[in-house]
Amino acid sequence: MRLALLLLVCLALPAFAQRPDLLEVMEINGEITEAVAADVAQRVDVINDTPTVKAVLLIVKSPGGGVSATAETYAALGRLKPPVVAWCSYVCASGGVYILMASSVKFIAVSEQAISGSVGVIAQITRFNRLLDWLRVDNDTYKSGSLKAAGSPVHEPTAEERKYLQGIVDEFAERFYAVVKQARPKLSDWSAIKSARIFIGNQAVTVGLADAVTGKDGAIKKAKELSGSKNIYTREELKKMSRAADERPAYNFSPPVFGDVPWLIEALKEIRRGETTRFAYRMPYEF
Repeated sequence: MRLALLLLVCLALPAFAQRPDLLEVMEINGEITEAVAADVAQRVDVINDTPTVKAVLLIVKSPGGGVSATAETYAALGRLKPPVVAWCSYVCASGGVYILMASSVKFIAVSEQAISGSVGVIAQITRFNRLLDWLRVDNDTYKSGSLKAAGSPVHEPTAEERKYLQGIVDEFAERFYAVVKQARPKLSDWSAIKSARIFIGNQAVTVGLADAVTGKDGAIKKAKELSGSKNIYTREELKKMSRAADERPAYNFSPPVFGDVPWLIEALKEIRRGETTRFAYRMPYEF
């Protein structure tokens, strides 16, 4: 008799005992380097291999980085299968904007004080050839072509070298512009963007580099909407839910000696109220 009652109680367990979907949070902080690109690529593979991840919140705090590293990071993010909502809380300029243009990013949000923009390329060469002249230090360079030593800090660049180096900057800039145009076809002020100026908060929305001004909670809400799941949580939310559940008293399924039917009725009432149900969500991956 008691075994049958226990079976009935188990069948009455609520639907939230099922494993929830996951809103994964990725952060890219600081300068975009080759190490960052490799780390992002690895995390993308993990997310793509995790069926419970239904959306990604990408938080970017970066002033940019190397041309190659930025392009690699952009390509890696473009491989993400779940929809991505990007959020910039502090600074996402230059290369930070470049990676936000990945094809997987469906919505870009910025905070009120976020600095974005600076769309363009810069190359700086510090020369100390005059210092060598003052110290009477000679430098001999043997090269196979007229442009082989272009950018060397130990000699003043020729007109040919200046034109050549500026051409490289312009080529990379045009690639940057093409990426932005493809991802954001409704830009309202392309001349302002090409000037490499920065945009603060809502200015980025006005020119079309971002979709909305919001805080982190708003970005999370948007990512959940795009996921299509009604049972999706971030890792932080799941941990809070687990702690809250652990604080509730565990249910003892040993009924009293007498009064099995009244006990079952009270047990079902408590289960429906969520007062006796516990669960702990164990994360399969750590980033």
